[in-house]
Amino acid sequence: MYKNYVLQMEDTPTRGDGSEVEIGDRLVCDEYRATLKYIGLVPPTKGVWYGVEWDDIERGKHDGTHEGHTYFKTKHPKSGSFIRPKKANFGISFMSAVNDRYGRTEDENAGVITEDLYVVDAYNKTTVVEMVGARKVNELQSKLNELKEVVVRGLMVYGTLSPTDQSHDLASLVPSIENLDISLNLIKSWKQIAEITEQLKNLRVLNVSENILDVPEKSTDLQSSLSHIDVLLLNRSSYNWSEILHCCDMFTNLEQIHLCFNNINVISDINGRFQHLNLLNLESNNLSDWSYVLHFGHLPLLETLIVSNNQFTKIEFPSNGSTSTDLFQKLKSLTINYNKIADWQSINELNKLQALEVLRTKSNPLMDLATPETVRQLLIAKIKHLKVCNRTPVNPEERKGSEIDYLKRFGSEWLKCGGSQDSNKNKPSNEFVSNHPRYNDLIQIWGPPEDSEMLQKMTSLKSSLINVKIFVPSMPDKKTLEKKVPGSMTVQKLKALIYRLYKLDTEIQLSYISQKMLGQEIELDNDQRFLSYYSIEPGDVIQVKL
Repeated sequence: MYKNYVLQMEDTPTRGDGSEVEIGDRLVCDEYRATLKYIGLVPPTKGVWYGVEWDDIERGKHDGTHEGHTYFKTKHPKSGSFIRPKKANFGISFMSAVNDRYGRTEDENAGVITEDLYVVDAYNKTTVVEMVGARKVNELQSKLNELKEVVVRGLMVYGTLSPTDQSHDLASLVPSIENLDISLNLIKSWKQIAEITEQLKNLRVLNVSENILDVPEKSTDLQSSLSHIDVLLLNRSSYNWSEILHCCDMFTNLEQIHLCFNNINVISDINGRFQHLNLLNLESNNLSDWSYVLHFGHLPLLETLIVSNNQFTKIEFPSNGSTSTDLFQKLKSLTINYNKIADWQSINELNKLQALEVLRTKSNPLMDLATPETVRQLLIAKIKHLKVCNRTPVNPEERKGSEIDYLKRFGSEWLKCGGSQDSNKNKPSNEFVSNHPRYNDLIQIWGPPEDSEMLQKMTSLKSSLINVKIFVPSMPDKKTLEKKVPGSMTVQKLKALIYRLYKLDTEIQLSYISQKMLGQEIELDNDQRFLSYYSIEPGDVIQVKL
């Protein structure tokens, strides 16, 4: 410790609960978080100063050196400052936070129990909503020994008190906790985390995101305190990949791990780790090479992989001369939203995943290569086992239509490249097979496209417009409108158009009456579906229900 004088009894830094503060402890000053690096004098000023290193490096003024004397060292040139002790808040114990959050509270004036509801989103942002009169909720939560889910996010928890203190006995006070969110607090080490978890034998889900935790020298030392954890959230931890692996070695039975917003740009061999993992979330990092993802390809139980908001430009699996891959044998769900994937060859590669059923591809350049409806059809046709595409189920009728349309769409190219309706002469070029690896399989299912089906489709907007009538039965004074709308318009966008046309401000439901099935009303029951999905044709009447 950097101390240049003997602390007097009254100078010894302590928390409100009497526990002593040490160098390396975490604190809050003016709502900014920092690490205590020095306690002592800073001549020529009088009195005790704390030297701190801010989490926000823009807040500091120096690197721990003042007027030629080095009092402490920081990681950044200007992340250090000196503050007076009275401005530092070193937080509260875990059990104090639980009591503050979940203990019964009586309004002194009205005798009304109040309750703060903490709502935590996927990015660990918390919204606090005060609920007045929520007596039943409060009474339920005040039974601390029955609590199963505890959220003490952002309550400035530093750890536990000494073992001799009664409030340290978490095993007796809160034995039922299964899900613990202790993110964004003042805990400084994994040892302090372990002091909490080792007493919570029923704990399965642990969120320690947004804490700055020292990496332990020996991960095996804490395994016994953390081995019962199944789900770990380690978002915004500021760890590099090797540090993440070292920390994960403390958890021997992880089934899910979330490593979002860590600025990970490289992944090395995992060397046999994560054998129980069924979900891996690497969202919002800085990965650009798909080969990094392949390090997880041999995990025997991995079913869900999330790599949204990275920098991937293509997806590729090692070629073994087959249309499948030995990697990711159990992978059912893949989310690649907000990347830079712009080619259909990457989607062809995904068809090699034999178990893939759920795919999310939102906000990739690929999605702008055609109309949303066409892109969806191509995704379905190219990936044979896909059951959910961008959150919308793929039913058998849609799959059949997408695959037959695919045969027609690329039929002319198929013929030019050596394809033939005569199976004995059907020998498309290697290039065509590479671009359309499922084409021959689809021919086996639906038969080759006929010549009449391979006529070039009209792709202009004009040819794709559908002339419909829009009618509001409850507003007979409003005229029936005739509008031309594209088949690729979603029900949601059609609603938005109707809101503008009729200047409506109440929720509406849509249905249509087909000219071919008079008297039959068909509900437009999914806002994300395209109008073409419902087989709306020119002359059909859209009914608006208020």
